[in-house]
Amino acid sequence: MTGTRHRRTPASAAPSAAGTATATEPSSSARRELLAEEVLDKAAALFAARGFAATSLKDVADAVGLSRSSIYYYYPNKEALLAELIRGVTLPIATMLREVGETGLPPTAAIREVVRRLVLWVADPQTHFRLMDRSEAELPPAIAKVHAAAKRQILAELIALVDAAVLAGEARAVDSRVTALSIVGMAMWTAWWFQPGHGPTLDTVAEMIAGNACASLHRAGPIKSGATIASLAGEIRDNLALIEAMSAEIPA
Repeated sequence: MTGTRHRRTPASAAPSAAGTATATEPSSSARRELLAEEVLDKAAALFAARGFAATSLKDVADAVGLSRSSIYYYYPNKEALLAELIRGVTLPIATMLREVGETGLPPTAAIREVVRRLVLWVADPQTHFRLMDRSEAELPPAIAKVHAAAKRQILAELIALVDAAVLAGEARAVDSRVTALSIVGMAMWTAWWFQPGHGPTLDTVAEMIAGNACASLHRAGPIKSGATIASLAGEIRDNLALIEAMSAEIPA
């Protein structure tokens, strides 16, 4: 299942007071919604090309073909416009994590599904993920605070999945925070290198990266007859290192 873009959905065409609106003649409400979408798209392109600080609301209005006063109908300032773009990226990711958590999948299978959906989401140019990634350092304080909180929530939920996989015996002993950050980085970097029409399809890439994420957690399984003292000792050392690291974080 791919992510659903968090953007206002254009209203359905509805008959006007005169009863003349048709499926090929959208209502004024639908036209406003479509224009609001265009404002977001043009703003995202300008912010990505010039940077947030170097782009004015007039620049956005000119790109859309609106007067500066007309664009105020949609967004009172460029901070409000950027806030809408950021919400359109972070909120769907948080929703996606919650939806996967509600499926009842075993931890490793849930991680695989999260990564698959995340790759599909960030590599879709319509999500404006690359804009958010490039603009993080320029976010106004209020927007940066909300964005940081959303990122912490996303990371915390993925860490919880990694911990659950370890406790269930599905994954080897790992530092769950470092592992979660590695998995997020693996998935999100796809937005910068994936090019449609070059190599595997996005669906295939998403499946491959999800598999790689799970492989990084792979547990060798039950002890086999060919196991050596060195291999068993190595696993014990990994577990002891994890216990020591976790103990160091527990207040005395």
